[in-house]
Amino acid sequence: MPGGDRFSVYGRMTALPGRREELIALLLDGFRAGGEDSGLLAYSINTAFDEPDTIWLTQLWTDKEAHDAVTRSEPVAAATRRVLPLLAHQPEGFYGHAVHVHGRVTDS
Repeated sequence: MPGGDRFSVYGRMTALPGRREELIALLLDGFRAGGEDSGLLAYSINTAFDEPDTIWLTQLWTDKEAHDAVTRSEPVAAATRRVLPLLAHQPEGFYGHAVHVHGRVTDS
């Protein structure tokens, strides 16, 4: 299926040593805080084989406006504030448009 105007986010975070699982739990809380009808179509949280404290995030949104509205909401901002103290350094993020999406991603 073509990606169309889908907005995509890719991120890399490195947890403080031994805090990766706690970071993942807080990220899941943040995704849930956005709500069911937030425009977030799919996400994955991935761990790196060779960097035990590093995680990679991938998100697929209906559009940039939905992403911006959710990430500015107070519930998501509160979850983000809890994530920051667990990080070894500043997270990296990259944004783009999905060119092609395969799977069962549909609009609600």
